[in-house]
Amino acid sequence: MKKTLILITLLASSIYCTAAEKSVKFQFKQKKDDAYSYISTVEEDVYYNNYLNHHSQIINRISSRVINTASDGEAFIYANYMTTDNTISNRTGRHLVWGEDTTSVFARKANGEMTISDDIFMPTVRNVPLFSDKAIAPGESWTAEGKEVQDVRKAFNMDKALIFPFTATYTYKGTTKKDSKDGKDNTILNIIEVEYSFDYKTPEEDLTEGTILASSTGYSKQTLYWDNKKGILDNYNEEFLIKIIDIYNNSYVFTGTAHAEITEYKSLNNEATVQEIQKTIDKMKLDNISVKKGDKGLTISLDNIQFEADSNVLMESEKLKLKKIADILKQYSNDLLITGHCAERGTAKARQKLSEQRAESVADFLKMMGVRDEYHIFTKGQGSREPVASNATEEGRAKNRRVEITIMD
Repeated sequence: MKKTLILITLLASSIYCTAAEKSVKFQFKQKKDDAYSYISTVEEDVYYNNYLNHHSQIINRISSRVINTASDGEAFIYANYMTTDNTISNRTGRHLVWGEDTTSVFARKANGEMTISDDIFMPTVRNVPLFSDKAIAPGESWTAEGKEVQDVRKAFNMDKALIFPFTATYTYKGTTKKDSKDGKDNTILNIIEVEYSFDYKTPEEDLTEGTILASSTGYSKQTLYWDNKKGILDNYNEEFLIKIIDIYNNSYVFTGTAHAEITEYKSLNNEATVQEIQKTIDKMKLDNISVKKGDKGLTISLDNIQFEADSNVLMESEKLKLKKIADILKQYSNDLLITGHCAERGTAKARQKLSEQRAESVADFLKMMGVRDEYHIFTKGQGSREPVASNATEEGRAKNRRVEITIMD
């Protein structure tokens, strides 16, 4: 059950709460062009009829940008959601392969209430957090309505996703300090515990021919670490369980934990940054490298990148080139997507595999150079499906043998 969540990893230290601690009015503080990305990790065990079927590690990348705001604090948000299972390479270890992605646009009020169509399946958890309209003191609780979306259309032959309303109970526990990476700033975070459960049974009239889902029940227990100064969610941990019963009385249980981290970033996908990076590359006297805007962010294309013959082993000359590119990438905090491309030689299957391996080689080198850690660099192979020149000439094939590094929005 790929449960896409807006989550953050637990970085906070011990809780402190005094009798003099004041009540807090919680709210989102949303400004136009605010941009955040979240990398969440879900550790999930899947049981079939009470027997462990498999364990999954699911990585979700959620990026959002405020495209406009209203005078009352409501924001209109463009968000992209990507989900991938963790893949392992025997040679190099972890690779996060870019999976399916989708986008949605929704409105969110300052208290967290969302306006989003039920035809949109992301985000899966809605109106969490949803804040009280009054200030809350440590130890106080409140309740608010939310929704959870489960897209079981393919697995259980449903014609639409399931949407479960729930009532969440919130309890404000107090504050804690989060030590910054540079040790210069101790951010105060508010700790909020959230619990909710749901219980769904498929109505008789919806049990059309082929539909096999009979019921779904579950719960979620979350700890939110809220930065009220910035008005954003800074940390989030969850324990969850979802149990699905089909019409043949088979049970499917998805249970586990989730955590994530937030990264504030600045969109670089503009002409000014393209010119700035291209100028730096030209000054470094690096050949066969171009910079352009793209759908997912600003892309640095390494054309005619050299590997050992019919392999994914980088030539030494390319490693020197990548070391200089790494110095550019270190100036930014955005996630990276490394995409491999091939010329039209060999079978389509072989080209796809080689393009994936070459993307992984570049990603591994950049990780080794300290550009990003394993949770903030993704790979993708495109085979020969996106040529930029004719494959009829050697010059064209050289351009098509490329690796693209996208500094992502």
